[in-house]
Amino acid sequence: MIIAVTYAALLAAFFGSSFVILRLNGMKAARKIQARRESPEQMRRDLRQSLRSLALIAAMFGGGYWAYQRMGWGLRAPAPSVLSIGISFVVSMLLFDTWFYWLHRLIHSRWLFRRVHLWHHRTITPEVWSNNSDLLLDALFLQSCWLVAHFLLPIAPFALAAHKLYDQFTGAMGHSGYEHAGRIAWPPSPILSVTHHDQHHRFGACNYATHFSLWDRLLGTLHPTHESEVKRNLTPSLSVPPVGTASGTKV
Repeated sequence: MIIAVTYAALLAAFFGSSFVILRLNGMKAARKIQARRESPEQMRRDLRQSLRSLALIAAMFGGGYWAYQRMGWGLRAPAPSVLSIGISFVVSMLLFDTWFYWLHRLIHSRWLFRRVHLWHHRTITPEVWSNNSDLLLDALFLQSCWLVAHFLLPIAPFALAAHKLYDQFTGAMGHSGYEHAGRIAWPPSPILSVTHHDQHHRFGACNYATHFSLWDRLLGTLHPTHESEVKRNLTPSLSVPPVGTASGTKV
C-alpha cells in the first residue's frame, strides 16, 4: 500500500512540476539555453520511460519507509521540530548530492555508460519529460539513495519525503531547457543552475552533481565555460542567441 501511495505522489509531482515549468518556459523564451528542440517522438519516449522509472523509485522509497517504520531498521530521528526537520532536510540533500555525484561518474565510465546510462543521453536537449527517463538499472544506481537514506542517517521520514518532492521539481527544472534558477545560482554560488545540467547533456563528461556544485568544483569536473554561460543565461538584458544558433557562441 505504501508503495502505491508513494507512486501516486511521485506521479502527481512529476506531472504537476512539469506542467508548471512548461508554463514558465513560455514566459521566458529569451532564456532558452539551446536553439534546437527534441522531436515529439523523443519526448514521448522519455515520458513513457519516466513512468517506469518512477515506479521503481516508489518501490525503493516506499520499501525503505516500510522497513524503517514497521521493522525498526535504521537510526531513529530526533523528536520532530522545525529545527530537526530543517536539519534533516539539509542532511538529506547533502547525502543525495554526494551519492548522485559519485554513482553518476561511475556510470559514465566506459564499462558502464553504454549498458546503463546511454539511454538518458539520447536526449541532447533536455526537456521536462526526460527528468526520469532512465533505464531501470540506471535508476537503481542513481535513485537507490531513497532506499538506504532511511537507514544511513537519523533523518525524519517527513523531511525525506519533502526532499524527494523538492528533488522532483528541481529535476524537472534542470531538464527544462530554460534558465529559471535566478540569482541564487549566480557563480560561484553552490546552488546549481539549469545551465549546469544542460551542459552535462551537451558535453557528457562534466557537471555530474544534482543539487550543489561543490563536488564538481572540488574535483575539477565543472565544465570550463560553466561560469560564463551561467552568467550569460542569468542576465535578462543580455541579448544573445541560444547556444547552437548560427550567430551564437557554440560552447
